Amino acid sequence: MNNTLILSLPISSTSRFRIKGLKVLWIFISILMSSLLVVCIFQIGAYTKEVYLIQSYEKKLNQLTLENKILEVNFSEVNSLNNVGNYVQNSVFEKANKIDYIRLLEGTALAK
Repeated sequence: MNNTLILSLPISSTSRFRIKGLKVLWIFISILMSSLLVVCIFQIGAYTKEVYLIQSYEKKLNQLTLENKILEVNFSEVNSLNNVGNYVQNSVFEKANKIDYIRLLEGTALAK
């Protein structure tokens, strides 16, 4: 009987250490999981922010591209009209009063 009392004492104290160790382990695991969850939430927020920024930059880029095309067309029109106006002002043109046409015969293309 004496042997059983001695044997039962260390078994109960070992289980107390195991229970204490398991509590510490579960506390550590819960702290780790909650910190990982918080980090994951912050990363998802940062990712969402980056996606919206990229979309807004793409919209601005498309608007600027469209404005650039419009400005290129306007610039080419202004340049061509300025060139035509300068050419007309610098050249000497006369108004044609009477227009004479030359009639060619079907068989001859060249006459001497």
